[in-house]
Amino acid sequence: MAVANIDTVYQRVLALANKEQRGYITPQEFNLLAGKAQNDIFEMYFHDYKTALLSPGNRSKSSDDADMLREKISMHRVINDVVSDSGSLPSEVHWLESIYRRFYGNRVYTITAVAGSNINLAESETVSNSSSTYISLRYYNDGTGASDSSGEYAFPMYFTSGGALISTVATQFYNSIPIVGPIATDTATQVAGRIAHAINDHSPYHTATYVNEVVTITYTQDRAWTGAESIANAGGLAGVTSVANANGADLVYEEVDRNLWQYIKSNTKLKPSTQSRGIFQRTSSNMVELLPNPGVSVLCDYIKRPTSPKWGYVVVGDKALHNPAVTHTTPFALHSSEESTLTNKILELAGIVINKPGLSEVILRNEAVKEANENK
Repeated sequence: MAVANIDTVYQRVLALANKEQRGYITPQEFNLLAGKAQNDIFEMYFHDYKTALLSPGNRSKSSDDADMLREKISMHRVINDVVSDSGSLPSEVHWLESIYRRFYGNRVYTITAVAGSNINLAESETVSNSSSTYISLRYYNDGTGASDSSGEYAFPMYFTSGGALISTVATQFYNSIPIVGPIATDTATQVAGRIAHAINDHSPYHTATYVNEVVTITYTQDRAWTGAESIANAGGLAGVTSVANANGADLVYEEVDRNLWQYIKSNTKLKPSTQSRGIFQRTSSNMVELLPNPGVSVLCDYIKRPTSPKWGYVVVGDKALHNPAVTHTTPFALHSSEESTLTNKILELAGIVINKPGLSEVILRNEAVKEANENK
């Protein structure tokens, strides 16, 4: 979508200011006024949109005020951004549209076991944290009750004879790591059973079943995983990742005020369930509280505030020349149809800054004529 050209706007501002003999507007002054003008226009979108919704739409879609405003606002829409596990919204949120959690389905990791004689059991029973024979799954730590910060981590299981537990390294979440302790005479089915039992006994994040030599590991945490499982030096053990029970539906959270929040929360009949609906309240400008607690990160859609524009330049022969490089220039974040409005708004503000009220009066008259023509 085309955006307003910052150099075009600045040149128009200079030309009109010079035409009215109101003085020169420096790049520094322009950048300051451009940011103010852009924010004023952006803020008016929401007021104008509400007003447009109360007015009957025109037959022609292109001339319908609500449709045009929706197009302008859509430039600033962000979808599927993450709300942190603590309820913190993205820093650039200006207008929150929706909060929801996505059901990704249960991740499933299937391992085909081999006989114990094929697995590297050279490690002693006092396995170190650098064990080279292992299966590594994934889990998500929400950061509560643990030394680690929230995030996705590896969940390893080491192979050695004896099946003892060892102390974890500092980067792991658990105080102990499961050890799969096959012996050389184990069949593939017996190895599969040892793997499944180790997972069921020691992992709160996975469940496991096995049929013959095939182990099916199901993740109990429903989220979008970024890491992958791995198997090392396990003599032909192979794993395949898939997803089961993905229903594709989102759990949408509806915003309620504080009084209603407390009432719903304390009412067993109204309290939301984990599968049907949810509610949230704003606890601050950038924090929300969710009910029910999803246990995983949720997503949000919102309108972000536009970045401040900057007309970048280099000085050549005592004259400022436009430098469009991204390291110097930040373009307007408004629709290209706003170029005239931006020009007039900046000139109106410039009349105040450079103490030339006549300039503001000229621009206000031009705006009044433009608005009258549009209303026709």
